[in-house]
This record gives sequence, structure tokens and C-alpha cells, in this order.
Amino acid sequence: MASRRDFLRLSVVGTGLTLLGRDLRERSRAAATSLWDTFRDRWPFNSSRNAGTTVLNVVSKPLTVNGRTVTRGSIQQADGTFGYVVTRDQGVDVEIVNTLEVPTTIHWHGLYIPNLQDGVPFVTQPPIPPGQSLRIQYPLVQDGTFWIHSHYGLQIQDYVSAPFLVLTPEQERWADRDVTVMLRDFSFTPSDQILKNLIAGEDGGGTAMSKSLSDFDWNQPRDVLVQGWNPTFQRFEWRTDQQAVKQPDVVYDALLANDRTLDDPEVIEARPGDTVVLRMIAASAFMSWFVDLGELVGTLLRTDANPVEPIEGSVFQLATAQRLAIRVTLPDEPGLFPVLAYGQRSNMRCGVLIRTSQASLPKLAPQTDRWIGRLSFLQEQNLRSRTPLAPQAVDNVIPVALTGPAPQYKWSLNHKVYPYRDPFRVRRGERVEIVFTNPSPMAHPMHLHGHEFEIVEINGQRLQGATRDTVMVPSGETCRIAFDANQPGIWAFHCHITYHDAEGMFNVVAYDDADLRWWQPERVDQEDLRFR
Repeated sequence: MASRRDFLRLSVVGTGLTLLGRDLRERSRAAATSLWDTFRDRWPFNSSRNAGTTVLNVVSKPLTVNGRTVTRGSIQQADGTFGYVVTRDQGVDVEIVNTLEVPTTIHWHGLYIPNLQDGVPFVTQPPIPPGQSLRIQYPLVQDGTFWIHSHYGLQIQDYVSAPFLVLTPEQERWADRDVTVMLRDFSFTPSDQILKNLIAGEDGGGTAMSKSLSDFDWNQPRDVLVQGWNPTFQRFEWRTDQQAVKQPDVVYDALLANDRTLDDPEVIEARPGDTVVLRMIAASAFMSWFVDLGELVGTLLRTDANPVEPIEGSVFQLATAQRLAIRVTLPDEPGLFPVLAYGQRSNMRCGVLIRTSQASLPKLAPQTDRWIGRLSFLQEQNLRSRTPLAPQAVDNVIPVALTGPAPQYKWSLNHKVYPYRDPFRVRRGERVEIVFTNPSPMAHPMHLHGHEFEIVEINGQRLQGATRDTVMVPSGETCRIAFDANQPGIWAFHCHITYHDAEGMFNVVAYDDADLRWWQPERVDQEDLRFR
């Protein structure tokens, strides 16, 4: 047994370590503040608000799910408006205010943007400290459905995100109603705890739902619903396949559409015969989706923000971080029309309800007896861009293997776990192709900042596919994307599954003449994974 003297000696050592740790944190915080002050002391970050400036507050707020209230984040305007809408001619003029207790950054997903305004901590900027603000101003050359989200820690899972719509006269005319539906995965377990559970090897991320399914035989092949193609009617629809569902890394407690579960959905009022454009945003941290229009048949107009040759369907695939614009025409007879989103490899769903009558709302269960299978390349193989790249010889081919998981839940690109200093190099004016191979057991939605790309090959077959900013690469399959290197800078390139990104499936694409002063990968481990 330790003597009192030993106990006192250990207590003194422990106190000294605590003080040392506190001193290190204070020095780290002081260094981060100094870095922030240096970064912010330049245009447009230090410019004053003007009459056209929109204030976007990064806030925490209560969210009630299944009768239980938790705290999550949001990005909203000073009057509480969720998200941001501008015309293309207006451009972006905002001030981001961090009201959280932890740092944050805001990334403009899918946008051509001046590099230092891209919002990636320790790549293009230091994080915004609590209580600080940052001015953002840039012109817009794109239009369509985008979204803004934190790129700090695990804050996408904590709902620090919002829609961002860039409108044009064409979009003002394309339907009678324009509806944005933001899809998110939800767990009562805090995001940092989920990551700790994944690193510890806990099945399903240790969520309440995963524990309730502890006796479920995930590896048993069963009939599941997946997207199919009807050659007679030339449209996408459900088909039945037999698959082993396989337990997802994270088994969520609920799925939300516009922050509501399906037993209390948002109701969109419309008139019989109206046309409605549905802007579907996969703002999830992990989940990919099947969008089910029920008895309606929709026309897919855009993938991410880019026009495709119109193609019809009642079921569309939507991978994490992607967007779809789908136009539906409502029947002339009054009725109720659910638009549902089913989570991949789950029996869960969420959605909104379009109503053209005063009939009472149907009871829609958030969970069903039917399981949903995996996304595939079927949809991508049938899509054709309306804005394809001009023919040009390829100057630079970059092979990227999506690798992992290694022990302690490490994910990687070409077997290298970020942080490190070995960027993918490009030069201005090059036509670049990235060749994805996926030997890992999971699909990965891969996102390249600051660029849009065309899908030019799937599993060895060339095509002139959709123009996107995020592509989902299924396990065991390959694809090739092409883009023109005309956006100088250093750009994040990563899997958009939040937990894969945080655990190493990340790198940067750096132009030869890029300003690398803010790229400090050694600081990544300083990110505070707690939301509050």
C-alpha cells in the first residue's frame, strides 16, 4: 500500500502535469490567436460591413427529436433565417460570426471561390475563434443548389451547415414552387463520442440504435430495395436485390428532413397541377440516400449544381454531400404526395409531404420492415452533362486509391493517413484526370474543393457523364474524373464522410504557384472535436 508520503508526492507530480498541460494549452491558444490576427488583417477579411452585407451567425440551438431535446448547431441570419439565398449577379457579401464556445470555419461547398476564402482550417485559413467574425466577399459565376458547412472538427455531424442557393431568371421560371429539402443523419450520442467509439472498435458507433439492433444479423443476405432502370419507360425506379446489408460504421437514431422526423414532417402546400422543383441536399455526416417520389415521376435537371440532360425517375440516388434538382408535376386531382429519403443500408427514412388538398395527414413511420441496399454507379452511368468539358489532351493523371481502414479507424488516400506534406500537384492550364480505385470495404463520396469535374469513365467504360463536385465511388469499383486546372491555390480533397475525413482520408491539391503559408497540417490535431 502506498504511504501518505508517496500519495502526496504523486499528487504533486499530477498537479505539476496538470499545470504543464494547462500552460501548453494557453500557449497553443495564444499562438492560434496571433495566427488569426495575422490572417484577418487583409482584405476582404478586415473590411467593414456595408448595406448589402448579410450577417451569418454560427450558433447553437435546441433541437427536439423523438420528444428529446438536444443542442446542435446552425448557420442563420440575424433575423433567424436559415441559410443564404442570392442571385448570381449579386455575388457573396457576408460576415460570418462565431457565437459557439469552440472555433469554427465555413466552407462554400461546390463554389469557385478565391482560395483564401474557402474556409478549411490549417489549409486556407486558421479557424475563427469563439466571439470572432470574418468578412467574405466574392463574385459568382455559378448558379444552382449549394450548401455551406463547417470544415472544423466534426461540426457537420453537429449541424453547423445550411443551404446556399444561387438564383438566376431561369430558375425563377422553372417551376411554380421551389422547395429545398436538407437531409441529415442524427444521433443522440455526441459526435466526438461516436468517433471515440469507432476508434475503440465499437459496433455501429455505440449509438442507442446500434445497441437496440445488437441481435440483428447484418451479414445475412436478404431482399433489399435499390435503384433500378426500367428500359420500357426509360426511367429510374425501385427494384429488389438480394444483399447482405452489412452493419454501417454508424447506426443512426433518426433521419431528418429539414430537421424533422417523418412522423412530424414539413408539409408543403401546393395547388393541383403545380410544378415543383425539389432541391435535395445530402447534408449528412455519413449517410447516403435514395430519394423516393412515390407515385410521382420526376425529371432530374441538375446534379450538384450542374445541368444534365433531363432524365426521369421515381427513385434517385443521392450520396453524402451531393445535391439534386428534380422537377415534378402534381396531379390535377387533389391529394397528398410524400417525398421520402431512405437511408442506405438501413430501414430508416425521412421526408416532406406535398399537399394539394385539405385531407388529414397520413401516418408515416420513420422505420419500416423493408431494408434498403447500397448505392451503385447505375445512375451515374445514365447521366450526361449539358455543360461538358471541351476536348483537350490530358496533361496530368493522378491515381488515388481509397484505402483503409487501418487499426484504430484510420482511413487514407494511397495508404497515407493525413496529416502529412505530400500534396497532389497540378499546374495552371492543365487538363487533369484523377483515377479512383476503391479497394476498401466502403463507398466513399470524394469531394474536390474549388472545382467542378466531369465523370469521364466508370469501371473502364468511357462516357461524357455528369458534371459534379462530389462523386461516390462504391467499394471494389473504379472511376475517372476530369477537370481543368484554372482555379489557382491549395484545395482540400477528401472523403466527405465526416469520420473518414477526420481520421486521415484527406489531402490537398496544390497548384505549383499556390500560397502555402496557411497550410499547416501539423496543427490538425489541435482541432477541438467537442461541439460545446
